[in-house]
Amino acid sequence: MTHSTNHMQKLQTVLALVLLLSLFPLSVQAQESVVYGVFFYSPSCPHCHDVIDNHWPGIQNEFGDQLQVLFVDVSTYQGSQIMGTAIQAMRIPSNGVPMLIIGTDVLVGSIDIPQRAPTIIRSGLNAGGIGYPPVPGIEQHFESADLDTSHAVPFSNTGILSDPANLLALIVLVGLVGSVGMVGAVVWRVTHPKKRLRRRIRVVEPPIWTLRIGIVIGIILAGSLVMGSFSDGLTLALSSVVLVIFAALAFDMFKKSSLSQITRWATPLVILAGLLVAGYLAYVETTLTEATCGAVGNCNTVQQSPYAQIAGVPIGVIGIIGYVAMLLVWVFDQYRKQATATWLLFGLALAGVAFSIYLTFLEPFVIGESCVWCLTSAVVMTMLLWLSLPIKQMDVTATR
Repeated sequence: MTHSTNHMQKLQTVLALVLLLSLFPLSVQAQESVVYGVFFYSPSCPHCHDVIDNHWPGIQNEFGDQLQVLFVDVSTYQGSQIMGTAIQAMRIPSNGVPMLIIGTDVLVGSIDIPQRAPTIIRSGLNAGGIGYPPVPGIEQHFESADLDTSHAVPFSNTGILSDPANLLALIVLVGLVGSVGMVGAVVWRVTHPKKRLRRRIRVVEPPIWTLRIGIVIGIILAGSLVMGSFSDGLTLALSSVVLVIFAALAFDMFKKSSLSQITRWATPLVILAGLLVAGYLAYVETTLTEATCGAVGNCNTVQQSPYAQIAGVPIGVIGIIGYVAMLLVWVFDQYRKQATATWLLFGLALAGVAFSIYLTFLEPFVIGESCVWCLTSAVVMTMLLWLSLPIKQMDVTATR
């Protein structure tokens, strides 16, 4: 009986060891299951800080050491080089931040990253982990970097002028405000003549150089969009058409000496350029597609900001409505030649410029990034303000 008992004890011990050994590889495999990622950010980007400060701690706490993410500051030379290598190697159409790369998945913006990252990480861990992103040399950066992500990324407000797109936004903003002031002064001077003046008041037509400056800035912005759109056929086609429109208008405007000499077809051509820009922005905003911003700027950050909608309506859709309304009024004015239609077109352009001032101010000073598509639309609105200036109607008013 004793011998039988000892035999049973030995058998139980062997079975326990076999069971333990069978579970050991699973434990090791679970411990080795790791997801690697690269997070590109800029210290001057509010949306980067929104993700890092408000969303990332919860994600990191959920997965712990099984989530290893390399944070890369793109405002530094080395960081920008790493991001450039990643964009080129993975053929990423976007150059905006925040950008998170996990495996072959690319997440951009303060909406996309918090929504999709946890699901991708869980799926990766269940599948045995996700290796380094397919970026040349990234493994060496992981090995030499401190992957402690518990500390906050330092915030910087000194980078407004470091981005060429923000500098362009400031130039466009000055042009918008200046145009409203100049046009307002002309209208006020003509529609409010001094009562003691009984003779005809000669209307001083605004100088054509105002439009020439606008068309040059428009060509620069459209050229930037073309240069950064070679990997996206749709964006390349749209931006190329806008560039051709601006170039054709420049050819006409630099030959004329006054606003009244500019061809009447300039207005619908400029409206067409605005429709193309607004149409692309509406497509990006309604389909949640990543925008291709061009050589400079960060359109995705702007489009994913809370300022990209008003009462739930995307800014791009509002732009389409505005441009279509202006085109219809222009067509009506061509056939009816009524002063009411002329002034209505001018009023719509003035409202569009006022709205553009608000949006353009938000980009460098509130959002921290600028969208070249949005700046192009602002330039279009400024040109329409000058083109729709009712010079003949003001001349009639001044004679009364």
